[in-house]
Amino acid sequence: MSLLDDLKKEADELKAAEDVDETQARLDADYRKRVRPAMLAILHYLSELTDQLKLVDPDVRQDYTLPGFGLVKGLHQDGYVVNADSTENTKTIRLRFSCKDEREREFSVKPKSEADETRDFLESQTMRYAEWPIRDPQQGVIGLNFQLTVKVDINFIFKVDMEQGAITLLVSNFHDFKVEKSVVQPERIDDAWLDNLGNYLLRRRRNLYELEIDDSDKAAIRQQLEAAKLQREAELEAAIQREREEQEEAQRNSLLGKLKSFARPGE
Repeated sequence: MSLLDDLKKEADELKAAEDVDETQARLDADYRKRVRPAMLAILHYLSELTDQLKLVDPDVRQDYTLPGFGLVKGLHQDGYVVNADSTENTKTIRLRFSCKDEREREFSVKPKSEADETRDFLESQTMRYAEWPIRDPQQGVIGLNFQLTVKVDINFIFKVDMEQGAITLLVSNFHDFKVEKSVVQPERIDDAWLDNLGNYLLRRRRNLYELEIDDSDKAAIRQQLEAAKLQREAELEAAIQREREEQEEAQRNSLLGKLKSFARPGE
């Protein structure tokens, strides 16, 4: 490799390093200006909320369906704990709580294949349980008996996406045994959004993002939509009428032109 090639390679490496530094500096500046205030607002709100919930302990209930057992109704939601990776430059916030049964349950699952699936599910959810086999007359294992107090661990994780300049929200086991992912722009994090978050956590609203409208507002919106529909229909009818009149005028003008041409001798 020639001297010029060596120098060019070194220059390209320096330029690439500078580009990386500039990109990182831009992302850091965007985080400090837009995302960090939103994350601190979420952390402050959840910290105050969990402190109050520990004192008040509202009676929040949720039903869950367990494989092999079925519907378990009225699990009590409590045990709220919030933590973050940093209280200054917060990039991850985790809210943990659980829905717990108030009594121990026993149930049987057959055949053995379905019982194994139930066991795998309980272990994946880190539920503590006891089990013993169900045997046929030949002492073969045909299923399992389970004994446990159902406890569902729930997580809300707010995580900064530096490249997107947004906040990723991961919610596990809140409505069902699944993980839900959404992206929140930091500009959306205001007092109203945080209040919606609190009501959503306490299951007082069905959806975190969609507005819930009362019946009077719904009726007003329906009236506005109906009025807009009638106006559009009237405008369409007027346009059709204008087009019809223009076509009739064009036909009259065309007929008049023909009559004039017939009236002129030699033409």
